[in-house]
Amino acid sequence: MSGTGTTHTVSPTQTTTYSVYAIGAQGCKSLQPASITIEIVPAITSNLSGGMICQGDVITLDAGAGPNYNYLWSTGDTSQTISVGTPGTYSVTINNGVCSKIFTTQVIQAIIPEIINVNYNDNGTMILTASNPSNGPLEYSIDNGLTWQNSNVFSNVPRNSVISIRVRVKKTSCVGTLEYFTFVMQNVITPNGDNINDIIDFRGVNQNKDFKASIFDRYGKEVYKASGLQPYWDGYFQGKRLPTSSYWYQVSFEDPASKKPALKTGWILLKNIE
Repeated sequence: MSGTGTTHTVSPTQTTTYSVYAIGAQGCKSLQPASITIEIVPAITSNLSGGMICQGDVITLDAGAGPNYNYLWSTGDTSQTISVGTPGTYSVTINNGVCSKIFTTQVIQAIIPEIINVNYNDNGTMILTASNPSNGPLEYSIDNGLTWQNSNVFSNVPRNSVISIRVRVKKTSCVGTLEYFTFVMQNVITPNGDNINDIIDFRGVNQNKDFKASIFDRYGKEVYKASGLQPYWDGYFQGKRLPTSSYWYQVSFEDPASKKPALKTGWILLKNIE
């Protein structure tokens, strides 16, 4: 940089030393210059972010590191990070010895989500719908929380099994739970004693509220009514083997997720040894 006059404006982007010479009336330049150093102090930055916590959770707030940073939190702490378990607004003042800057974030109380609908198809696809009063990101599990995924769609979910569904607000312990039986009515029964399709088994789905199940012959006669003593149908009626034929079934219960009545009807083929 060069220039004349008693003042000069500079805008350095890094620490810079400037030399100033005195020029006499006769144009003589001083032998030794005066020096001045302008020190550039980096701007104070922070990626401070809050989050959600459930009751009993603790979250770590990190103000971030920087050259000569000193910290003063609204809690009185003076460390780079603090752990908090109470929802609220938190701020930190960062000072680098020259400048200071305040950063603020929020810790929000999360609410336990609730599974409000389970759409299970015979092909093994399960789609979960959950309430989200916290408006935070959710994640889902169908193995009692062993593994989690962001998607609410699962494939290859086994039929006629109790599925331990879990949904939670991410990075919290706010977990909604539901035990769901993936009931699919088989359409053929062959009670020949080989333990393959010998019975229509209602155990599992019969745990649902308001469960009822009946099977009728083609003339409308009820040949089976589910009960606690016999929660399955073996192709018999009043101790006698029924003939090979098509039978109509009706199964109803309260869906444990939606709390709405569920009704399943259709035909079963009974293949019996005459």
